[in-house]
Order: sequence, then structure tokens, then C-alpha cells
Amino acid sequence: MTVFSHPGFWFLVAITTAINIPLGGMRANAVRRSHCWFGLLAAQVFLLLALRHAFDLAWIEALPLVAATLLGQFFGRRMTAMTMEPTPTRWRTAAYAALLAGLLLFIGAPVRAHHPGPQGNQWERLDADEPAPAFALTDQNGKRVALKDFRGTAIIVTFLFTHCTDVCPLLAQMLARVDQQLSEAERAKLRFVGISVDPRRDTPQQMKRFLQESRLSEARWTLLTGSVKELTRAARDYGVVVRPEPRGDLVHNTVFILIDGKGRERVEFHGLATPTNEIVKAVRAINADTKTKR
Repeated sequence: MTVFSHPGFWFLVAITTAINIPLGGMRANAVRRSHCWFGLLAAQVFLLLALRHAFDLAWIEALPLVAATLLGQFFGRRMTAMTMEPTPTRWRTAAYAALLAGLLLFIGAPVRAHHPGPQGNQWERLDADEPAPAFALTDQNGKRVALKDFRGTAIIVTFLFTHCTDVCPLLAQMLARVDQQLSEAERAKLRFVGISVDPRRDTPQQMKRFLQESRLSEARWTLLTGSVKELTRAARDYGVVVRPEPRGDLVHNTVFILIDGKGRERVEFHGLATPTNEIVKAVRAINADTKTKR
């Protein structure tokens, strides 16, 4: 499930358009290159950046917000008859709101990058019933593996990288606990798939070493890597945002995607605080549903 398929995203686009209408009207009535004009321009730019940051959107995902900003500004300029003159109170309010948005943007960035850990209590479940995005990548043994190769077996797909010292080891431990809570019959119907977000360092040999060091069974786990283009596409298709840190590390959102034996995406769990028993319940529900439909 991508951000574009979420109704809340398009509500955000509509709100962005509505907010920019009065800003566009006031800027149209302001003296060009005056303090008022620049203040209103800053308001729309910082609003856009703050929304992208707050909702953790990739630039491609933020394009509708850019379009909404321009559309709202256009309508605002056309509707100058609505008496949206930039009075001192109006434009100062807009300028101060822009400065506040910018301050939150830069203060919040390191918090999001360095505090994604298990202390937080935020997690979300999203239900779906749609074909999972296809992929064809290289596993830890150097073999090409595609989504269709898992037909007949449910899988949990997640994204990680082997040099991660923060979230990824905890993520793998969570799925190991999920595996422990399943019966032998249930385990026979489930596999775990980890897709790398670090094509430069995650070679098949490195991923095999990661499995061994993490004590993850190759009978249960398949780790996949590939070219920059292949992994970028896989991350994008599954709504995973990857950002480099100044220290050369990577930051990415945590997601567990449950795909049934027919290759259909059924459930997404977002957040490292996702209870493992909730994932187990979802796995059992998918297995029960698959058995019923046979």
C-alpha cells in the first residue's frame, strides 16, 4: 500500500490547497519584494517543507503537495476580490507561522533520525487486499529470487541493511519472536524476507554473514539485495523511505508487510513498537482465510 492510495493523504492535499488560497490572495495584494511579500512567500515554502517532513514523505510523494500549493496560490491571486489585503496582523501572522514551521522542521529532523527505537509506543496496522508489488532480486546465495517464487507460502517482508547498529537488529529479533510463537504447522506456511536498502555494502556474501551472526535460519529467512535501481524501486513500491545521515548511516521507516500465498498484500504493520502478538494474529488470520478459500 503506497501513500497515494491512502485517503488521508488526499485530504492533506485538499487542506494544503485551502490554506494557500488566502496566502496567495494576500501576496497578490502585497507590494512586490516588500517585507510583507517575502514573509508570505516564506510562509508557503516553509509550510510545504514542514508538511513533507511531518508526514515523512519522499520528494516524489510530496509532488501532489507542491501542486496543491501552486493551485491554492493561483486561486488566491484570482480571488483578490475577497478582500485579502495583507494587513499588518494578517501578514505577520502568516510570517510567524512560517518561522514556527521552519523551527519545528529543523528541530524535529534529528529527533526523527535518532529516536526511532523501541521506547516509542507508536505503531499502526493497515489492512489491504491487493496484488503485492513484484520484485526480482538476488538472495544471500547469489540466486535470483522473485515474489512469484514464494507462491503457496505466506511471507513477511521487511526492509533492513546489515551494517545497521540501531533498528535493524531489533527488527530481526522481533520477527524471530514471531516465529517462536507459531506452531510447527504454522511455521511451515510462513517465510521471512528481508530486502536491503544498502546496495553498496550489502553483497550476497555480507547478507549471508548477517544471517549467521544474527542466528537466523536460512530455512526461514531470505535476504535480498540488488542494484541501486532495483532496491530503490522495491523500497518505493512498498512505501519505504530511505535517507542518508551525515555520518554515512541510513535511516528508514520500519514496516512489516504480510503477503499471502497468492501474492496479495494483506496487512502492513508500521513502527518498531508493533506488538509481536499482533503480527502473529495477522499471520494466523491469513492462514485461516487461505484454508477457507480452498
